[in-house]
Amino acid sequence: MKLLSVLSIAVVLLTGCKSTEELKPISQIKPTISKEGSLANEKLILDVTVGLRELTGQPINSSELLKFIIQQPVGDIGSRSWREMWIVKQPDRDVQFLLTFKETGLDSASFEVIQMDKNLDKTQCPNNVTGFPIGVATSDDVLSCMGKPGYEDYNPDGRFVYLYNAPQGAKITFLFGKDKKLIETNVYKKSDY
Repeated sequence: MKLLSVLSIAVVLLTGCKSTEELKPISQIKPTISKEGSLANEKLILDVTVGLRELTGQPINSSELLKFIIQQPVGDIGSRSWREMWIVKQPDRDVQFLLTFKETGLDSASFEVIQMDKNLDKTQCPNNVTGFPIGVATSDDVLSCMGKPGYEDYNPDGRFVYLYNAPQGAKITFLFGKDKKLIETNVYKKSDY
């Protein structure tokens, strides 16, 4: 009976400690977990840099590229996966890229690049709220320029509204379609009767 109990506990401990062999979702990464540097070898770093140059349309010097490991490798040698955040420092803004690396053998790896912030940077924000182009600007663009709204309302048909409080008691609303593109902008001011 004691031997059976010991074996049961050992099996539970061993199976409970086994890695899932998969990367956790990005939303579960703790902000303090990153470490400066890269786990990629020189050839892989060069390949990624060439890809980033094509995405940004600008040459990238090593001094303009910051690399951070945000998820340590999981899996067996030759088939491990890990994630890194690379930041390209440009004169007008910094562009962040999420890279997921997957080993495809002992001496090779593939990678996926996702640009993290495709929003407008502050230099591209319009001078006034009516300057966001209808059908072109997205809710992400408005958030990037205006910040978090005071109120958000989501309709069952997929449309949604951001409401901002403006000076002198005015209210600004942005209506977006389910594709996140701007449909309409309105400014309301309480009338003094």
